[in-house]
Amino acid sequence: MLSPSTTEAVTTFFALLALLAAAIAVAIVVSALTGDRLGVIAALRPIAVEVAAAVATTAMVGSLILSEVIGYEPCLNCWIQRAFMYPASLLLLAALFTRKAALVAAAGVLATLGLPVAVFHRIEQAIGTEIGGVCDAATPCSAKWVEHFGFMTIPTMAGCGFAAVMALVAIHFFPRNPSPAETDTLGEQDEELEPLTS
Repeated sequence: MLSPSTTEAVTTFFALLALLAAAIAVAIVVSALTGDRLGVIAALRPIAVEVAAAVATTAMVGSLILSEVIGYEPCLNCWIQRAFMYPASLLLLAALFTRKAALVAAAGVLATLGLPVAVFHRIEQAIGTEIGGVCDAATPCSAKWVEHFGFMTIPTMAGCGFAAVMALVAIHFFPRNPSPAETDTLGEQDEELEPLTS
């Protein structure tokens, strides 16, 4: 167990990383809606898979630190979110080495499925009670182990991570104005990731 001050520093650090992930997701969405006038998508697209892997892996490691080092007991919704984030992290890391786009796509699907769970979990925390009564009374899903900046709880952090992974995977597969060559490549089932230098 860590001291209260160390715990506060660690959870604040993770909350700041979650804000960064949320900023990435918002910047991508705003950029897509404005035709990428600020060049956010153009800048991130060549490294989208790498950044997505970093976000998902940080979320995975962070959750393990929160439970295994700090000692926060994961609730049922936490475990469900882990069931989506952990494989997404491993798939994205594998994609960096195998260059297989199918792994990136699978990670995007997992993030898309994980985000609603994080939102649902955050709603339970906001209303202070559980919906459906499926969580263990000893580790209620409505409990807030962490709260920074007045809103950043553990499921909020997870949701920011899921949103960032979704946005990064999306810009990897759906460029704003793909060339005919890119369109052909994206349509192939066994498409490989672009080289890091492209």
